Amino acid sequence: MYQWLWLLWVAVFVAASGAQLSEWEALEAEWDWELDAIAQQLVRGEPNAQRFRCVYILPLRDPNAFVSEQGEIAVTEGLLERLDGRDEIAFVLAHELAHLLKGHPRNLERNPTRLERLRTEVERGLGGSVIGTGLNLLLNAVASYYSREREREADEEAIRLMAKAGFEPAAAENALKRLGKEEGLLSWFRSHPFLAERLDIVRQAQRRWRPATTRPSLTPPPTMPPEVFVDLQIQSLAGEGREVWATFADETNRWLWSALMEATHQGTTPFRPAKRWQRYRATILRLQVVPLEWQVAPVTGMAGWQRWQVRMRWQLLTSDGKIVASEEVRFGTTFANTEPLPQVITHAASLLARRLARFVVQNYRPAK
Repeated sequence: MYQWLWLLWVAVFVAASGAQLSEWEALEAEWDWELDAIAQQLVRGEPNAQRFRCVYILPLRDPNAFVSEQGEIAVTEGLLERLDGRDEIAFVLAHELAHLLKGHPRNLERNPTRLERLRTEVERGLGGSVIGTGLNLLLNAVASYYSREREREADEEAIRLMAKAGFEPAAAENALKRLGKEEGLLSWFRSHPFLAERLDIVRQAQRRWRPATTRPSLTPPPTMPPEVFVDLQIQSLAGEGREVWATFADETNRWLWSALMEATHQGTTPFRPAKRWQRYRATILRLQVVPLEWQVAPVTGMAGWQRWQVRMRWQLLTSDGKIVASEEVRFGTTFANTEPLPQVITHAASLLARRLARFVVQNYRPAK
């Protein structure tokens, strides 16, 4: 619940203040060369192209995107992870750019009945009452609540922008079908009954607008190292500790990207860690972790203390299954008898992520 509340606040913050770069950084927003390049291709030659400023990525799991009146598009990682490749990303960006180019952010719907319904929905999620004009601003700031007419207009215009720039308009159907399965207060695609209508709109637009014969050429900055996505695959544990191990595995996965960023910044490894949504454009390495032995035992000579330890086999493989490196390791921690074992193990996940990151960095070899 807290993530979508935070995203609502971000929408208000952006809409009301026109956030500058430092303010976006304070929100932990990130810039990505490809998303900006896609957007620039889409608006090229458009009469109001100067309205677009930048694309920012918000580190949230909820799938959403919106555009501010100041020309900044915000997309959540949760939405990007649900898309499949550059063309589907282009559709989402084209949809938001269509709103911008047509001036929709300056004319968000003010229907009192609609706002009251949304107020009720927000208050239900909060479990309490929300009052004041700030809520109306908050609700109007979220691009998900454009009128249906404007959504239809943005979908049709998005296909035109995609076709003109050389992206594949058919990807819009796939994106809509996938996002149409999402539920929740802030999903980019809210209305299930609206799905058939939107699909019909994009299909008609595809018949009208044929894609350019030349695909857009998007290249990363020349100084940017190659991107590598490390697909961490932690096998399940049989028997004692399997539930704790499963939680530990999830936490380790959550920490891995930041651990890789730390490891690559400290060393001289010539690659940049890619996030899951960036994997389609990156070199993929599979990192397999196989638990071999699980042990919890008293620490000799230390009354009231125990030692948790797991023996594992790590393997780093290329996407086609070639083993790059293999190693058997032991990992564990010492804890007091008064500490809950599940909590101790979960807290150790960031440490394992750092060790795994160093293993990848030490054994990475650039593709020839």
